Amino acid sequence: MKFSQIDNNETIAQLRVRLYKKLRSPIDAMWEQLYIASAQHYTIEKDSKTIGFCCIDEVKSLKQIFLIDDCTYLMIPTIKALIGEDLICKASVSSNEPFSFNACLFYSKSMQTNTFCFEYSNRTLENGTDLPIVPVAEKDIPAVKAFFNNQIGFDDTFRYTENLVQRKELYFVKEGDSIVATSECRWSDSQVEFADLGVIVNKDYQGKGIATQVLKQQIKRVLKANRKPICSTTLDNVASKKAIEKAGFHCSNIIFDINFIE
Repeated sequence: MKFSQIDNNETIAQLRVRLYKKLRSPIDAMWEQLYIASAQHYTIEKDSKTIGFCCIDEVKSLKQIFLIDDCTYLMIPTIKALIGEDLICKASVSSNEPFSFNACLFYSKSMQTNTFCFEYSNRTLENGTDLPIVPVAEKDIPAVKAFFNNQIGFDDTFRYTENLVQRKELYFVKEGDSIVATSECRWSDSQVEFADLGVIVNKDYQGKGIATQVLKQQIKRVLKANRKPICSTTLDNVASKKAIEKAGFHCSNIIFDINFIE
């Protein structure tokens, strides 16, 4: 088995389309656009034939792996080979793709939950007073970046905010000059039936149900566009998990951190 570094090119894109068709539930947009997209991509070859690909980050963590249908039986030896060649020492993989998840479990020395991923449960949304959620404009970008940094320690140095604004996928709620909350509504390019939602509430306004209210309004936006809402939160963000569940979501898959060495 051979692993060759490759750019995230058309070959990878075609293989990824095949992977997404096999997923039991949608992939989280944050992981797709930040962690997976920024990882080094490799083709997986056997007998001079490309049979799949994988993505590995700078700390030797496997972020995504796929083998074509005729070669899924090779998933466990593929993980073994990646470990043996010192290409990976851990993985962050989701339960939405059983072959790779189970293969990583086979060599697991320890594991812990990282992220809960949710799908909307198609509940009837009750009427209520809508918050004034408006799109973020270009002039608002510096204030929003400062908000991200102050609230969650996210220092956006790679134009993530600018990209969301350009795509008209970033919203906020303001009270005077203060940002009460921001919300992402990302229209997936790779999973065209889904839209990924996210909410960050100002620490001074938390505990008032604002996150749930914002999510419900964004759900309406997504359903009106004939897409399905999805979202996620990390294990340690208990308040976010409660807000997401109150808005009508259920957990459809979980991303686990799996260590291959003790």
